[in-house]
Amino acid sequence: MSMINIGMSGLNASMAALNATSNNVANAMVAGYSRQQAVMSSVGNGQYGGGTGVTVEGMRRISDQYEVAQQWSSSSTVGFTQVQSSYLGQVEQVFGSEGNSISAGLDLLFAALNSAMEQPSETAYRQSVLNEADAIGQRFNSISDSLNAQVSQVEGQIGASAKEINSKLNSIAQFNTEIQATKASGNVPLSLLDSRDAIIDELSEIIKVNVTEEQTGAVTITLDQGQPLLLGSTIATVQTTPHSTTSQFSQVSIQFGQSQFALNEASGGSLGALLDYRDNSLVDSIAFTNELAQTLADEFNNTLANGTDLNGNAPTQALFSYDANNPAGSMHISADFNANMLAFGQDGTPGDNSNLRDLVSIATSNFTFDSLGVDTTMGDAFATKVGQLGSASRQALTAQETAEKLQMQAQSQWASTSGVNMDEEGTNLIIYQQSYQANAKVISTADQLFQTILNSI
Repeated sequence: MSMINIGMSGLNASMAALNATSNNVANAMVAGYSRQQAVMSSVGNGQYGGGTGVTVEGMRRISDQYEVAQQWSSSSTVGFTQVQSSYLGQVEQVFGSEGNSISAGLDLLFAALNSAMEQPSETAYRQSVLNEADAIGQRFNSISDSLNAQVSQVEGQIGASAKEINSKLNSIAQFNTEIQATKASGNVPLSLLDSRDAIIDELSEIIKVNVTEEQTGAVTITLDQGQPLLLGSTIATVQTTPHSTTSQFSQVSIQFGQSQFALNEASGGSLGALLDYRDNSLVDSIAFTNELAQTLADEFNNTLANGTDLNGNAPTQALFSYDANNPAGSMHISADFNANMLAFGQDGTPGDNSNLRDLVSIATSNFTFDSLGVDTTMGDAFATKVGQLGSASRQALTAQETAEKLQMQAQSQWASTSGVNMDEEGTNLIIYQQSYQANAKVISTADQLFQTILNSI
């Protein structure tokens, strides 16, 4: 009977190994699935000191948590760089497009002013100047509209990210509960562990986290700076509230129990990238556009105020009007302003172009742009901004490509340890099948021997 029992234990072990291998093959294409392996041990203390077969202690999940953590870290970096690259690429196109180019608009405006130098009283030349002035206002309006659209888009993504973080934290907490209960009953929750890792990876794309696994099987999650997100049964809530200084922006914070923490770009992931882009590059672009628009409008208005119009009268209305809270978005030719009102002269005589010369000289005049930290002409200031955005966009794209390569390396490293290798599993199927057949042969042989003994009695 000992041979039969040993053979039966071998059959059970081979079947467990076949089941594990079959499950690996079936889940080979499932993202995040960690291959499984039957854990066996020899049973001793048999007759004459020999063994009494093999026992299946359970199934184990082949997983290296260091490699899993590397995946989570790479996901955070990819999430950050993708958002940065996307938005910087968009804003580069906004400023770099020919239709929005302030430099090109200034060239056309000053070209029209130069054309009027010989005949400043000619209505056609005056109307051409007015048309170009109106066109440059529209260029500012277009850039401002695009930047405001980005503000709305970023704010929408920030709000959606906050909701997504809360949802994933609740899902992880639920997995913690189920995993703890399963382990307490003596079973190993292999599929639950895979599912929880997958949710944490998705969370890492949005915000960079540190994960610590407790002996109970539950995980504790904190931000990279140490603020808690999930600790025991306490789950943090990410919330958005109106910004204290900028009405267009929201303030993002974490409510954990009675404590509250502000979130900023240091939180990493796609949310950190959204906050970083909004609070730095986007704010700078809006400030520069408004500063340039206000500088242009004020300089033209002030210069025209020193001259006389076509009828020899001092001007009574400014060329450009704008809202001081949003110069670029509101800049336009003043209502009812016409070509005859352009103050090209200074002494009121027909054909005088003294003030027109001062208008033309604006093209080469330097102005201080605090948003850029430079003193330069208006055309060169815009060109400098376009260059800065182009450089930042290229750097962001390079960072994204590097991050994606590192993520692929992390995924490849994880797959070499935890992923399913079909060739290896195919070999295992043959080995375990042969083992099963051999153990069946042991049982058959034991039965034949037993029958021989019975027949000899």
